[in-house]
Amino acid sequence: MTNRTIIVGMAATFIGLTALLLVAGIVVSPVLLAVAVPFGVVSYFLWYHASGKLRERVRHEATRAGPTEREQARRRARTAEHRRSARRTAGATDGGFGGAAAGGPRGAGGRRDPRDRAPPTGGMTERDAYETLGLDQTADQEAIRETYRERAKRLHPDGEDGDEEAFKELNEAYEVLKS
Repeated sequence: MTNRTIIVGMAATFIGLTALLLVAGIVVSPVLLAVAVPFGVVSYFLWYHASGKLRERVRHEATRAGPTEREQARRRARTAEHRRSARRTAGATDGGFGGAAAGGPRGAGGRRDPRDRAPPTGGMTERDAYETLGLDQTADQEAIRETYRERAKRLHPDGEDGDEEAFKELNEAYEVLKS
């Protein structure tokens, strides 16, 4: 038996019970009419699900709403990781100057002197932070704080929909914008 067959059977059962309660409510006691209402509501939703209209509506709403917050956070995390790896790669190459083959300034074992490295970049920009929080750059501190709190509750790693990477990125964005 398929799920659809089971749901159709349940819908038919609830419709029959609703009809029986309506008739009994009219003939025996009006209290049974009050009992028939929840059965009628359940019958409607079971029919709506069995007909496939519920699935269509959910899909339509999901496509209209766009990607979920978790998907957006993952996409931003991948972009941020790509930027960080690009910075590491750019910092690791020396453009052919200063390498061991060129007799450049390398210490023992071919390692670079830490003082020769460029200072680390600042990380997330203010624009990236506003984008991470999904806010306009004209948002005030109260809007930033409220949006941060709302999303932190959803993305916290201890929560049911927790996403550690997205939560770290959210915290970084809030740190950039809160001052």
